[in-house]
Amino acid sequence: MSPLNNIFRLSNCIAGSYKNVFLGRTNWLSPIQKCTYTKKSAEEKLGIEKPKRPLTPFFKFMTQMRPALLAKNPGISSKEAITWSSKHWQQLDSETKSQMVKEYEKDMEDYKKIKEMYNSSLTDEQKEDIKRVKEEMNAAKEKRKLKAEYKELGRPKKPMSSYFLFAQSRNDSLKGKSIKEYQEAVKSDWLKLPESERVKYEKQAQDLMIKYKKDLETWEIKMVSIGRSDLVREKKLQQKPPKSHKKSQ
Repeated sequence: MSPLNNIFRLSNCIAGSYKNVFLGRTNWLSPIQKCTYTKKSAEEKLGIEKPKRPLTPFFKFMTQMRPALLAKNPGISSKEAITWSSKHWQQLDSETKSQMVKEYEKDMEDYKKIKEMYNSSLTDEQKEDIKRVKEEMNAAKEKRKLKAEYKELGRPKKPMSSYFLFAQSRNDSLKGKSIKEYQEAVKSDWLKLPESERVKYEKQAQDLMIKYKKDLETWEIKMVSIGRSDLVREKKLQQKPPKSHKKSQ
């Protein structure tokens, strides 16, 4: 077999295995539970095809058992499906398990060869792009994690500005409009709003902001008391420069 044909054989093996695990993992969910969102890797976001790791024996077993399991229990949840699969995996005879492990090891050997060729094929620019996107994804992940912690620990939410308070008051009268039409209508109405009316919204926003700052300070004191000072804003002391005194002549 020529080297080129061998590469195609290995590539198809890895791609096929990954497709099975991907479909197996996502399709365990029932139609009601199934989520259409799938997390993309940095390479996928950049349009770069990266070889995928093969299925582990257990997940391969899950995909093989999935059709029969869903046929018998069409409304089964993902948690119940995994529990059922785990139980039957433990009961599987050692000979079958051993054969699946051998297949997995062979797939891993193929994967490593393909991965090595893939890494050597990347340009310096692609490597830099992958590194940058991964850093952006990690930063976004940390931000989501922090936001979830704020919500769980009851951190006060920053209030709306005067403009958004006004927009909120217009919700009922602008029902049925598209988002673009709604935004344009609110902007137009805001610009035509008399100064006396606009001041009311600005005053409301100001009062809400004052309350927010007080609530936030109270919350931060509580966080420090329970050992979560990492969630408290960094308060930089602004030292005023010393006043220069003119020497009396």
